[in-house]
This record gives sequence, structure tokens and C-alpha cells, in this order.
Amino acid sequence: MKRFEHAGLTLGSHFQPIYSLAHRRTVGVEALLRAEQNQLPLSPAEAFYAMVSPERRHGLDLAVSQAHVQHFSQLEQAHPHWLFLNVDAASLSRPERAMALANSIREAGLQPGNVVLEVLEHVLEVDEALIEGVNLLKKAGFLIAIDDFGVGHSNLDRVCQLEPDLVKFDKDLLRSAVSQPRTRNLLSRLVRLMHEIGALVVEEGIETENDVLVALESGCDLVQGYYVARPSLTPDADDIITKRLDSRWDELMVRDLLKRKITRRQIELARQAFVQSAISLMQGTPFDQAATPMLAMPDVIRCFLLDSEGRQIGRNLNSRHNTVASNLKFAPLADTTGAVWSRRAYFQHAIDQPGVLYMSEPYLSMTDTRSCVTLSMAIEIDEAMHVLCADVLAPRVHSSHG
Repeated sequence: MKRFEHAGLTLGSHFQPIYSLAHRRTVGVEALLRAEQNQLPLSPAEAFYAMVSPERRHGLDLAVSQAHVQHFSQLEQAHPHWLFLNVDAASLSRPERAMALANSIREAGLQPGNVVLEVLEHVLEVDEALIEGVNLLKKAGFLIAIDDFGVGHSNLDRVCQLEPDLVKFDKDLLRSAVSQPRTRNLLSRLVRLMHEIGALVVEEGIETENDVLVALESGCDLVQGYYVARPSLTPDADDIITKRLDSRWDELMVRDLLKRKITRRQIELARQAFVQSAISLMQGTPFDQAATPMLAMPDVIRCFLLDSEGRQIGRNLNSRHNTVASNLKFAPLADTTGAVWSRRAYFQHAIDQPGVLYMSEPYLSMTDTRSCVTLSMAIEIDEAMHVLCADVLAPRVHSSHG
């Protein structure tokens, strides 16, 4: 590989694969600077710190990008790949610098559509001019990735404003998700949120088998990290990477199959009891007696009854064996008599299709902040439409991520 010289530095590059879990192949590589000064290695940060002015940092950025593009053009690729390039803030701070970067990459032999420019999220908070630089590069045809999302106080509004093509989650977000189930749920929701704004998600820092499982569960699109492949002059081929990940994929599939079996059994038993309670109500049985079959189910939390406008009639009927030990903490939320649940999907679906049993997606219960699903059905009681509802603990299979 040709070595580049710039301002007393020798510039080289290693590539780390960015792998698509769905395609089961590498779809891009991140270019990582390998610099030397007087034959002594420098980290990328040290190399850029040596450039004391923004203009000199921009000059180094241009040289580094050219070195990466030249090296990238020498890789053998069975499929099209993106080249991910880290962009220094100095190259974004003025329009002419942003365009110089764009022209430099083109002149080195790559079209903008083949290049993903990575911009650190927290850098964009510093100066509005940087946003203008990013938008110029987007208009020039480059893909934009927000890097290190999740560090400190991430700004969702800023991400939405930029409309990036990809968002790279910081590795500390993954570390937290591996060790904490609540953060694991948050990670999945963040992935869905990024998808809603039109961005693919790359999860960085995949270093262990457990990391792979959490990444797979989160629904992210692409993964990167030492477990996938280490940075190298010549990155690992896909057959090597796929073998590493397939065992984790198989484990997740087995666990998901078990989860679906457990879920089906739980829900089917709850559905049978729910229909039994609904029939009793329609036959004139008092609510507290009619709800007995439901409340006897091990995963049922509570039953409640709504009128045709979604207003709750009377109090919740709580299962004795499924109360929260710390329910005093939620005392202000406990009495839901007269509460209006008309905006809830479980009410709207039921009232639109009387006699059809509906099951909601899992959500956080306002009453005691547990994750639950709600079964609901619109039925006639004394010639008036009502909606019978039952909250059931969201099925969960414990896994060993520790």
C-alpha cells in the first residue's frame, strides 16, 4: 500500500468491517488512521492535535481522506461497500472547506454515494456553521452518519433536524444494555425511533458473544466491533465473520422460539378465561363475580370495565397474587375510577370491532409501571356497549447476558 506524507507525518489506514445482520455480509468499512512521526506511532487524536490551527487540521483531514480512498480502491469487493470516513470539525466549519473535502474525495476516485461521512454528534452542538457544512455535503451526494450517539446528553432534536442516513450508537450505550434489562428495552426503542426518522442504526463496540445477542435483540441494522472483526490492512472476509455470528444467531432463534411457545400458552389460557368472564357479564353476572376466572390466572394483573366513551366504570379489580410489593409508591395512581382511556389502542380497536378479542402491544402500565399487554373486547351489557379489559404481565424469558 502506498504511504502518504503530510506535514511531517506518514499516513496509513486500517479498515474495520461494518456488517449487516440481515444481509449476512459486510456492507462497509470504517477507515481508521494509522499515523507515524519519525517512525513513532501516533494515535489519530495525537496526529490532529499536532495541527495547531483549524486550517492545518483541515489540511490533514484532506490528506487522510485521500490516503483512505486510495487504500479503499485496492480492496477486493464481491459486493458494493461504503467507505466510512471520520470528518474533522475544521472541514465543516466553512463552506469552502466542506466543498474542498468533497472535491478531494472525488478526485481520489470515489463517488459521493459510496462514502459515508461520520460526524461526532457532540461537535454539532458547538457551532451552527458545522450544520451548514454537513448539509452542503449531503447535497453533494454523500451519506451522513451521526457518530457516538448516546454520549452524555444526546440531542434528539438535533438528530431529527439533520436527517442523517445512519446513526452510530456509542459503545457505552451497548455496555449498559448488556448489564441492565431496562437499558436493553431503551436500546430497542431508540433503534425504532431512529428508524422512524429514516436512519439506519449501527451499533458499535461489539466485543463479546453477549454483545452480539443484545444487538440482535435490539433490531439494529449494522454492527461493528472487535468480535465482528478487528481493524486491519486487509479486513476479514465475510465467511470468517459470518461463522462468528451464526452461533449467536442460532441461540437467539432458539430462545425466541421458546419465548413464542410460552407466550402462546400464556395468552391462550388468558383468552379462554377472558371470554368466560365476558359471557358471564353479558348474562348479567356482577362484574366482581364475572371477573373471577380472569383474576385466577397467574399472569393477570387486573380487570376493569369501560363505557362506550372509554371512561372507566368503578375501580380496578386487582389480582391478589400479582400485586406489587411497593404499591405504596404508586398510591397516587392506584384509583383509576372515572379515568378516560379512550385514546388507548385497546379501547379503539375493541369499540371498532365489537365481539372481537384484541391484544395490545406491550406497554408500560400507568397504574404500577409494569410492562403489560391489555386484552379487550366490546360487549353489550343491559343493551349498552361496554369494553371489558384485562392487563396481563408482558411475557418475558430471562436470558443470561451477564
